[in-house]
Amino acid sequence: MFLCLGFGVLFAAEPIPAGQQLADLKGRFKAQYDIEIRSAQADDKALSASYNVTPVPDANLASTLKVLGWVEEELNRYPADFLKHHGPRQLVLAESFLSKRPASGVTPVSPSSFDFKAAEAIALTVPAKLTAVQEFFKGRHIHQTLIGFLLQDHKAPADPISFDAWKKLPKPALASTTPIGKRLAGADSRAALFGLLWDPFEHLDLIAEAKVDASVAQKLAVMKDFLATQDKGFDQAFFNQLTIIPESQRTVCTNDLTDLGSVDLIKKDAEIQADLRLIEKKWGITVLWTPGSPAPPMPAKVRLVYSYFTDKKIVQFKAFVRMLREELDMYPDAIVSRLGFGNIYILDEFTFRDVKLAGQSFSWIPKPAVAYGLNSFKPEDANSRAFFSRTTHHEVFHALERQFTVAGGTLFGPEWNPLNEAGFRYRIGPYSVSAEGQPTHTKDNQGRKGFAEPYGMNIATDDRATIYGRMMVADQVFFGRLATDPILLAKTKRLQEFFRNIRQELSIPESNPLYQMLAKTPTDGAPTVPKDEAK
Repeated sequence: MFLCLGFGVLFAAEPIPAGQQLADLKGRFKAQYDIEIRSAQADDKALSASYNVTPVPDANLASTLKVLGWVEEELNRYPADFLKHHGPRQLVLAESFLSKRPASGVTPVSPSSFDFKAAEAIALTVPAKLTAVQEFFKGRHIHQTLIGFLLQDHKAPADPISFDAWKKLPKPALASTTPIGKRLAGADSRAALFGLLWDPFEHLDLIAEAKVDASVAQKLAVMKDFLATQDKGFDQAFFNQLTIIPESQRTVCTNDLTDLGSVDLIKKDAEIQADLRLIEKKWGITVLWTPGSPAPPMPAKVRLVYSYFTDKKIVQFKAFVRMLREELDMYPDAIVSRLGFGNIYILDEFTFRDVKLAGQSFSWIPKPAVAYGLNSFKPEDANSRAFFSRTTHHEVFHALERQFTVAGGTLFGPEWNPLNEAGFRYRIGPYSVSAEGQPTHTKDNQGRKGFAEPYGMNIATDDRATIYGRMMVADQVFFGRLATDPILLAKTKRLQEFFRNIRQELSIPESNPLYQMLAKTPTDGAPTVPKDEAK
């Protein structure tokens, strides 16, 4: 960081020490919310009766700053002075709070936060290692904890927000099958409803649910009325503001949907339409390609910018559809029927989290789907065609793995991860690196053996998919590396074993094009190309 102090001279600004950053955070919490931040101790009288407390060690300072920063960001969204009058007086930090009386057969875990009204406090877990899930949800848990803290003072049956009054509210005529309806189905859904208000997507879904379910509408009205009695800042303008989707989370389609003739040539092209029909028939899917089609179902509510093809890029579109049909034709019907794909999205622009994507698999939804972003596809360039061929198989592999991987199988984590060099950890997933190590992960592991591409170092499933993509296009440079990289060869053999098991299970003949392609991969690591060609 640099500061300019006149005369055009730049001086390097000293970074603020972490200890000073924590002191500043404590000062802001006290000044803005009248909340004191303190660390819990193992013998903490207020908590030790119910919890085994592990104090936050000094080594957790970076995680402490990050977690408190998330919480501060959420607390700043409340009406001014609300927390001074109605919030806790303490925020108590520990690496873990484990219940001394967990439910039978349940391994206790430390909640992200929980209210401890007896001490006028909220307890906050600061784990030694932040997971990808915690990084994504950040401080959102604090809202349900705050409402739980607040409701401790409203237990009188006559109080409209009390549990006694809440459970007497009308119930829906039919049990809701929507995600929002299911979350509000419990007898005490007050905290769940309050939590929905703070996510703009969920808030909008809640409003939509209230329009068709009078019981939800009444619960929402009771909650809003209660909040208004606590602070006049909880007015309709405040709630309207909570429904505004930030630019960083918006889904944007850049097609001109008023141009009704933008794909006339594509629709009239007999070869394109024949290839699309063949893909749809073989895979039992719908290929989405026309402007106005739905956006792909991305896994997180982060900014997505996308567009579908128009006649302006008919050459690229036609070449990709032909290539896609040819690559997908290799898969035997026995495998295709087990995958149960729903859609394939063929996109022009496909940017997620400000990163341009060539492909994305959605293997976790009921009917798996795949999206391809072809903004950079150049059919006349052999390297570009090879890249998108690999991408086609890379994304299909994620669905294959999800369908055919079993606990204890060849690709199961404990069987796969030990193939890597000692000490290596993926950036994401079980036993991954710490949050602090994630930004420099690829650089820190530069030159490691065992990876077809650096991208495979992110997570084990992409490690396997990148290798499989190379196998499926008979990548000669990759084949050459197998002679000098025993880890990469071992992983390749493991994938061959995986597909051999599938072939035996489904009685697929060895002459099938998929297995003919996989058979081209050397199994002994012998070089298949001259050394200078494999560089």
